[in-house]
Amino acid sequence: MIGRLLQPDVQKFIRDHRDGDPFLLTLKVKKNAVFPWKEAVLQIEAYQKARKKIPSWAAVENIIWPPPVSVEQSSSEITARYKAGLLSGRHLADLTGGMGTDSFFFAAKFEAVDYVEAEGRLAEIAAHNFNVLGKKNIEVHHGTAEEFIAHTSHEFDAIFIDPSRRERGRRVFRLKDCAPDLTNLVPACLEKSPNILLKLSPLIDLKSLIKLFPPKEIRVVAVANEVKEVLCLIEKGHEETTIFTVDLSEEGVADVFSFTFEEEQNAESRIAPAGEYIYEPATSILKAGAFRLTGTRYNLAKLHPHTHLYTSDESLKNFPGRVFRVTCEVSGKKDLKSLDKANVLVRNYPLTPEQIKKKYGLKDGGDLYLIGATVHDDKKKLFLCERVY
Repeated sequence: MIGRLLQPDVQKFIRDHRDGDPFLLTLKVKKNAVFPWKEAVLQIEAYQKARKKIPSWAAVENIIWPPPVSVEQSSSEITARYKAGLLSGRHLADLTGGMGTDSFFFAAKFEAVDYVEAEGRLAEIAAHNFNVLGKKNIEVHHGTAEEFIAHTSHEFDAIFIDPSRRERGRRVFRLKDCAPDLTNLVPACLEKSPNILLKLSPLIDLKSLIKLFPPKEIRVVAVANEVKEVLCLIEKGHEETTIFTVDLSEEGVADVFSFTFEEEQNAESRIAPAGEYIYEPATSILKAGAFRLTGTRYNLAKLHPHTHLYTSDESLKNFPGRVFRVTCEVSGKKDLKSLDKANVLVRNYPLTPEQIKKKYGLKDGGDLYLIGATVHDDKKKLFLCERVY
């Protein structure tokens, strides 16, 4: 099928219609098509998902895209570049190659990369794309991760594993439910390499992860303040785990907050009433669980032990998250009578943003923020704020 998709007439159809609606294209070409129109439309659908996610690939002619779901599940270019920057050496094995995005970017950091994929169609497409992209140092293997590790005679500087987190169409989060089963595969990999890098679900429990392996590093990676993946670096013989929270911008620049769980446990939270400024940590920090240490590191008080918002009377310039200036404490509708829309944020508060907007007759949007939170004396307060950054 790859050869047929590369035929000039099919490629012209894909180029001419790549901005079109795939469903409408299906209705349009179905009756009179003399080429594999279903596969061509799937190429267009996959391209539309890939052009923002992996723009450097989307700009190259003759790339063959895997099914759209494989594009959705692949690493984005920005996260793949970040992962590739964590490792380097002579030889890496990517045991769950998939679409091949991670293997492609690792190939810039390693002399040789073994791409391993259990699904033959994906392996065939990846081999074609690596050739089109000029990556000559990637060797494609069709087979399971377990088979490859059991039979290879090579030793690797690093092994990368991104297990499937779907089982019969539903998402799974426990490591033993993923494919491959990491609880069995990781020990086998440590016989072949001193460094194992895992890409895991954002919903993974970090403390259980530390008890299971334990890793040298855990990196909670967000893009534009949305957590995309959790990276776990396991190094043979290493026992203490450092957690990094990473927020990548579209330019790939990372803001990093690092700590250990021991530091978090030993940190003391100072609780105080809301001052002139309220701070919301980046989502990566909240996911990592640095609830006490955030206040300690930046000399901020918490609004409440269970409200993960912080406060001060002075504005910080380098806080990893959003900063708001309080304009007033809302005591009733009269304080909002001139307001017709606002952005609503709640932390440890009995009403949802939708309920608050309905209560005060507000639409979503605008320049102002309503922040609902439980504060130091266990009261529920609502603050009208301006965003500083």
